[in-house]
Amino acid sequence: MQPGELKKLVPIPEDRITVVCLHCNQPQEVGRRTLSLTCRHCRKPLRLEDLQFKDFQSRRVVETCGVVTIEKKANVSTDRIMCGGLIVRGKVKGHITSRGPVLVGPDAEIKGDVTAPTLAVGAGAVLDGQYAIGNLKKSEPNPAADPTSTQPAVTSPTSV
Repeated sequence: MQPGELKKLVPIPEDRITVVCLHCNQPQEVGRRTLSLTCRHCRKPLRLEDLQFKDFQSRRVVETCGVVTIEKKANVSTDRIMCGGLIVRGKVKGHITSRGPVLVGPDAEIKGDVTAPTLAVGAGAVLDGQYAIGNLKKSEPNPAADPTSTQPAVTSPTSV
């Protein structure tokens, strides 16, 4: 291998993108054509490709740093969707967490909680759940989990 050939193998900075891990929120730089990787910080697998659903799908988890598109005739039932963006034209059932915008078409139906920075809803869409939209701060600390808290922890009653 010639020294000039080595420069061709190493990606140049313009050919790289920054990806934020869905699990640990740590950014990392990867090649533009990367489809999947393992996070350097938390060692969990990440998919970077966009996903498109055109028919009925029942999955436990849908996770990608790309955009998830649910087409008009699609019906997706899942426990959790974590994505970089979401476009819904069909039906979705499950908890949705998006790092990007969530676009809901006029004939779409979402049953479940949605957390996203922005939400655009077409007239006639059916939404059922709790919605947390905008720049979200970390949730309030749980007094039962924090031993330094001065508030008394609330526990559920137990039977003897």
